[in-house]
Amino acid sequence: MTAARGEGPRVDLGPAPTQEDLAEAYDVCVVGSGASGALTAWALAGAGLSVAVVEQGGHVVDGVSYDDLLADSEAAWVRQENGTWGKIGYPWTTCNVGGGTLFYGGAFFRNRPVDFDAETALGAAELPLRWPFGYDELEPYYTAVEQLLGVAGEPGADPTLPPSSRPYPLPPVARSAEGALLADGASALGWSPFATPLALNTRGHLGRPACEADAPCICRKCPIGAKGDALRFLDPALRRGARLFAGLKAVRLRTAGRTATALECVRVDTGARYEVRARRFVVCANAVQSAALLLRSTGDRYPMGLGNTGDLVGRGLCFKLSEYVVGYRYNGGPGESATMGLGPFSTCAVTDLYEDPAAPGGLGGLLYEARPERPFRLRASEQLVRVEALVADEPQPGNRVRLGPGTDAHGVPDVLMDYQAHPRDLARLEHVLGQAERALSAAGCTVTVREASGWALGSSHLHGTCRMGEDPATSVTDTDGRLHDADNVHVGDGAVLPFPGGVNPTLTIQAVALRTAHRLLRDVYGADSSRLNLEPRYATTSATAETA
Repeated sequence: MTAARGEGPRVDLGPAPTQEDLAEAYDVCVVGSGASGALTAWALAGAGLSVAVVEQGGHVVDGVSYDDLLADSEAAWVRQENGTWGKIGYPWTTCNVGGGTLFYGGAFFRNRPVDFDAETALGAAELPLRWPFGYDELEPYYTAVEQLLGVAGEPGADPTLPPSSRPYPLPPVARSAEGALLADGASALGWSPFATPLALNTRGHLGRPACEADAPCICRKCPIGAKGDALRFLDPALRRGARLFAGLKAVRLRTAGRTATALECVRVDTGARYEVRARRFVVCANAVQSAALLLRSTGDRYPMGLGNTGDLVGRGLCFKLSEYVVGYRYNGGPGESATMGLGPFSTCAVTDLYEDPAAPGGLGGLLYEARPERPFRLRASEQLVRVEALVADEPQPGNRVRLGPGTDAHGVPDVLMDYQAHPRDLARLEHVLGQAERALSAAGCTVTVREASGWALGSSHLHGTCRMGEDPATSVTDTDGRLHDADNVHVGDGAVLPFPGGVNPTLTIQAVALRTAHRLLRDVYGADSSRLNLEPRYATTSATAETA
């Protein structure tokens, strides 16, 4: 990746692989080191398998911001408002070791039970909205990830979730003045606001310190490791013997019959080509990049791409619809000004509108405090709160990832994201935004302003392009993430979600990835299920203090 004028590199790619690194076939090659890839590598390496992790980006250099990384990431072709195509889309959260989790706010919601069968609310759609399993199947994996990362939350406070099998391991974040404003308005309308669950240390946890609340979470990598990013899984995986090859772009999977044999890669700085051989492959590059990799993986048996026998790879692309509402309240008097917006990303959430009979289709969405990326100054007599409204989008076969018309500097085809929102989803977003404005008015805000999120250009909420299911006619993978038309390739990221749900996706993506890894260990490698416990398997960041 490049740097701006006079600046140093934003990422450190590290050394290129050596002949010795690639001499033998690994048990498993994991493509991607973000939320799902890091967890998958951790689970497999912890079981004693030899694991290679291939990551296109590099290690984030201290002081580099989210905007820096996003500006350097490859763009995708998207449909613009005037109907023309432009290479201005975002097919990444960010492209780097650890993925977008280094810069996310850590909002760690579970999908609601309705998200596993949205047809009960929205009716039948062009693509099935029903998951091949329900909330109860994923609940132990939700709990495991929450315990492993150390999620701070308010047990039993979310009125739209069943009771969890274990309480959150950390106490909730303290409510900010901005969060209190949202809570006041929500309570005035009869709703039940609660503390936003965050993958963030409200106190020391597993050898990592508590959050110091000295900057907005979404602008930088946490310098003290208090946020639950993917490095919490990747670092222990590397200590257990996994190998990380950064700076390698996955070009295509080579196949022999129904078996993938090698991952062809190109080094992004030099253009040198490499092959990583493995007996199994787990693709965790994100829903857009995973689909693009499979589409590029053509061969005699797979003329339309690996996994694409039914012409479904890339279809059902979902971004989620979102927009912000900013409310302003004046409390009287001049007052001294102070810096606002530091600390945790969100302290208050509302899910009362999730299943809302008044919403189009009867399915609403999420409202929660969402601090901006940069701090700002305000007088003590003023208050501002920024609220995000988030709704799930209905997967449509015409919304899809395709290969674009051009190539990058190394001859790899561009990515194209062909997406248009369902009219009912737009109406659902408008309904939830209107409810946000009601709540802010009830809290005494005299002015509300809408702020676009740019979701239609791609975002950090990427889902649905390699749908899982039991029927190959309507899905790309089976219930455990294995491609229907290949024997040794799994998809382990948000691409497999048949319906995305209307909350932030990281926890659900990681819970599904952990379930996929455990099924792989049990069914392919014969691991004793009783030993695949879901407890934390490391206690500190120190290799010598790590538990077995």
